[in-house]
Amino acid sequence: MAGAYPGFISMKHVGVLLQNSPLDGMLVLSSSFSTIHVEPSKSEEEINTRIEKHAYGKTGLEKRNKEADGLFYLKTVYLPDQLEKNLKQFLKKFPKKLVENDGRKLARHIKNRGRPTEQTWQKYRESKRRREVLAESEVNPEDILKLESQERESVLFDEQIEDISEDDENELYEDYESINLSDGNTQGDDSERVDDEDGIETDDIMAKESDNSVLNVTSSKVKNTKKPKRAEYKVIRYNKRESVAYAASRIPTSYGATLRVFHEISRREPDFKPETLLDFGSGTGMGVWAAHEKWGDSIREFQCVDVSQDMNNVAEYLLRGGEGLNKSLHIPRVYFKRFLPVSNLITYNVVVASYALSEIPKVSLRQMAVRSLWGKTSDFLVIIEHGNSEGFEITSDARTLVLKEGGYETAEGETSANEEHQFFDPAAEEMEKGFVFSPCPHDVECARSDAETRDHPCNFEQRVQLAFSQKNTRLKKYGFHTERFSYIVLRKGQRDPVEKAWPRVLQPVRLRRRHVICKLCCSSGDLKQKILTRKKDSDIYKCARHLTRWGDLLPDPEDRQRPVKNRSTLPKEVSSSQ
Repeated sequence: MAGAYPGFISMKHVGVLLQNSPLDGMLVLSSSFSTIHVEPSKSEEEINTRIEKHAYGKTGLEKRNKEADGLFYLKTVYLPDQLEKNLKQFLKKFPKKLVENDGRKLARHIKNRGRPTEQTWQKYRESKRRREVLAESEVNPEDILKLESQERESVLFDEQIEDISEDDENELYEDYESINLSDGNTQGDDSERVDDEDGIETDDIMAKESDNSVLNVTSSKVKNTKKPKRAEYKVIRYNKRESVAYAASRIPTSYGATLRVFHEISRREPDFKPETLLDFGSGTGMGVWAAHEKWGDSIREFQCVDVSQDMNNVAEYLLRGGEGLNKSLHIPRVYFKRFLPVSNLITYNVVVASYALSEIPKVSLRQMAVRSLWGKTSDFLVIIEHGNSEGFEITSDARTLVLKEGGYETAEGETSANEEHQFFDPAAEEMEKGFVFSPCPHDVECARSDAETRDHPCNFEQRVQLAFSQKNTRLKKYGFHTERFSYIVLRKGQRDPVEKAWPRVLQPVRLRRRHVICKLCCSSGDLKQKILTRKKDSDIYKCARHLTRWGDLLPDPEDRQRPVKNRSTLPKEVSSSQ
C-alpha cells in the first residue's frame, strides 16, 4: 500500500518518521487520510523585517497611535475654564441684546470686507482734499470735526447692516438653501462668495417684490438672485464698543486657530521651549492664552502690542478677572504696549501676528510690518489670517518676502507714511535667511500663488466652541463653529536636509472602497492627487484612512517604495506546497 499510494502512511511507521524526519517543520496528521503537511517555520529575522504600519505598529493590529508623527488634528477646542469664567463676567456688564447684535455685525463685516481697491483710495484722497480746503478757508472748525467724525464712523453704525433677529436669520438661510438646491450650482470663485458669522458661505438674496400685489405660492419659490458685492473695505478702529463686540464674536475662533498652529510646532519640535513671546496685534490676548496652554510656565515674558488701548483693557480684564490692580494676572509676566519698538536689539523666541495684518490696508505697510516682525524673532514667526482669498494672499506675500531676503517695494500709488502705523521701522535692513516650517514642505514658489490658476486658497479648518453672539443662531443645534484659516510659520536658519519631507494634506481625505484619494502638497512644490490602496500601500493605508485629517502630514515621501506583495517574495517551501 505504501508503494502504491505514497501519500498515505501506516501507523506503525509514525514513530520511525518522528525520530528520523529531516524536516524542520511541524508534522501534522490528518484524521481522515493520515496525510502529512509541512508548515515552514518563521525565523525571528523574518518577523523583525515586517513592514511597519504607520501609527499601527509592525503587526498592524496594535492600538492606533493618535499622536504619531504628522498627526496634528485637534478635536473641538474649548476656552480654558478661567478664561471662560472671566469672559462671561466681562460681557455681563453690557446689555445682552446689544452685544449679540454688535458681535454679529462686526463678525459679518470682517468676513465679507474685500481688499482695498482704487476706489477706496480715491475716496480717501478726496476726503483728505476736502479737509485741506476747509482748513485753508475761513470756516467753522466744528465743520471739519464733523467731517472727520463721519469718515471715522464705526462699522457698527453702518446703515447698510440692519439688525437681524434669529427668526429672520433662519428664514434667510432656508430661502438660500432652497434656491441653491434648485439651481444646482454649488461651485464658484472663493473670492466672490460671502461668509456669514456662522461660517456658512452664502449668496446675498435680493428679492424683488411688487408693492401692490401679494405673491402666490408658486411665484414665491422663484426669486431673483444677484451676485453680491463685497463690503467696502474700512479700517476698523477698535474703540470700547468695537472691542466688546470683538470679545463677543471672535475670541473662540482666534484662540482655536492660534492653539492649532502652536500645537503643530510643539509636536514637531518637542524640545523647543520658548522663553519669550511677542504678540503683535494682540487684541484680546488669545495668543498669550494659547501659548500658555501649550508651553506652560516655560515662557517667562509675554509682550502684547496693540494700537487700541480699549483692546488692551479687555485683554487685561480677561487676565485679571476684574478691573484695576486688585487681582493678580492669571498668567504672570504679561506686558502691554501700544506701539512696536523700532529697535531689533531685543528679540523673542516666538513672534505671532494672529488676524492682525489684515487690519493694515496698504501692501507697503504690511511688508514693513513683516520685515519688522522678522527682525524681532530669534526662531519662529507665526502669521495667521482668515481662510479666504485675502487672508491667504497676505500669508503668501509674507512668505515670498522672507524667502526672497529683499527689501520691501512700495506699491504703485501708495505712500508709506501713515499716522496710525508709526510703530513700523521703514528702514530697509538686510533680512536674515529663513525657511518655511509649516504648512509648506518646500521653499519654492507656491503652486497656488497665482489667483487666476489656483483651484482654492490654501486654508485649513478647526472646530471651536460657539462665541457669545453665536449661541442664539442656527449653530446652536450643532454646538460648535468651524473656523477656516490660513497660516504660515517661518523659521530662521536653514532647512534640515535629513528632515522628513512628508507632503501636506490639503483637503479632507476622500474615502472609497479599498482605496482613498488624497490631495497633497509635495516637497517638490507640486500639487498632486494620490490614490492609496490597501494592497499596494499597506504601510500607510490604515493611517491615511482612519487618522489623517485635513492639514496633517502624510508619511509618503517622494522616494518611498510601495510595499507591493508578490508571490516571488514568499518562502520556497510555501510556494512549492501551494
